[in-house]
Amino acid sequence: MIHKQVVNHRQIAWLVGSVLMTGMMISLLRSIVQVARMDAWFSQILPIFYAFLIAYVLSGLVEAYPGKNIFEILFIIGGKWIGGTINLLILFYIWIILALDIKVAADFLHISLLPTTPMEIILLVFMLLLMYYGKTSLEVAARVNEFYFPLFFIMWISLYFLLMNEYNVERLEPILTSSLDRIVISNLFPLGVYGDIFLFGAFLHAIVEPRLFHAAMKHGIIIVGFMTTILLLVLLGVLGFIIVGRLNFPIHILVQQIHVTDFLDRVEIILFSVWFPAFTTKVTVTYLAFLVGVGSFGGQRHYNTFNAPCGWFMVVSSILGFPNVVQNDQFISYSLPMIVLGFQLPLALFLLIHVRRKNKGREQSLIPEGTKLYRFYRSMVWGTTVCLIGCVIVILIGDFLKDKSAIGGIVTALVYIALLLTALFTSYGEMQALNHGKQRLGKAKQAGTFRQ
Repeated sequence: MIHKQVVNHRQIAWLVGSVLMTGMMISLLRSIVQVARMDAWFSQILPIFYAFLIAYVLSGLVEAYPGKNIFEILFIIGGKWIGGTINLLILFYIWIILALDIKVAADFLHISLLPTTPMEIILLVFMLLLMYYGKTSLEVAARVNEFYFPLFFIMWISLYFLLMNEYNVERLEPILTSSLDRIVISNLFPLGVYGDIFLFGAFLHAIVEPRLFHAAMKHGIIIVGFMTTILLLVLLGVLGFIIVGRLNFPIHILVQQIHVTDFLDRVEIILFSVWFPAFTTKVTVTYLAFLVGVGSFGGQRHYNTFNAPCGWFMVVSSILGFPNVVQNDQFISYSLPMIVLGFQLPLALFLLIHVRRKNKGREQSLIPEGTKLYRFYRSMVWGTTVCLIGCVIVILIGDFLKDKSAIGGIVTALVYIALLLTALFTSYGEMQALNHGKQRLGKAKQAGTFRQ
């Protein structure tokens, strides 16, 4: 039920991490490597900025229309016909994401783990799981994700140490020798996956504090950017860009290279058992967003009525819409970014202009100005901004120096990683500062003052 969904800032940040990261790991990385080759790990900075834009728009909608989701907001802004048409387009976009995700997951399971099981059976079982979660709410998915996402994060960060004996830094060199055009194009491919953050518009009714919601989404986005960068570094350092560019599921081949001891050589089964629940959370969020959108047309705040028919519809449409692995990969890499730029971006810009006008003159701060906590918060905000802009500048400088200095690429690469890691910490500091400000402001209202 819509009105009973409440999620906190940590759950939002980790849900963003699961939604954006788990789907990207199946097949998108191959296309990025094919274009940027050994410099593919510079491909996350522009998608981060785009996701920041969507997060800012969604937080503005929360402030302008508290207690409403994006479907209800569009009905209010555009009326029955214009708002309904836009909502239908959003539903079609969500259907594309959902059908693609469950089909790609079924293909992966069929090829790598269950080769003798019919594809239809895998899809049916997976969809039954989603229909079970469809009877619940986002709050349930967020709580499940709280258990699995930390394990998921630690698992992928530890890949470097697990594959240290297979890693060869020479496979990454020379760094930043790909043309700037190729690096820019490789930054466009992940836009289709980072655009999935738009799904959280279906759950704006569950958000109480827009500023904290914005900070949590920013932190989740940077988690994804940092994790994907490290994953690409490990992938290229172990397999090389030639092999990665030819594999349908490069991550599966990567984890198969892990050999901890002579008797423990199937570590990929353990890693898969952590990845699959996190990926299921991602698909569950998409499915719940689809149900919320369908229910909005009937004025339904109890969307359980549409659970069963929508589930069977997704099973059939995913088989017909995305028939094979190669076409799925091409759609994720080339068509999905164009859909995001052609539909989602104009809609986001329109909503941005609208909420800027509607929220004009509203100043809501969780932290009173002049306090130590406020100064810390502002330093964290500026730290994140400066670090991310610095990543762009580093790439431009590295492109300029690549023909003049042999160590220029290495130095710029180290600075790039350091800036991205710093942005991860500063975004966390920003989120925590707002959370503490919210708690202290609540106590201050009871006591009559805000003490620092």
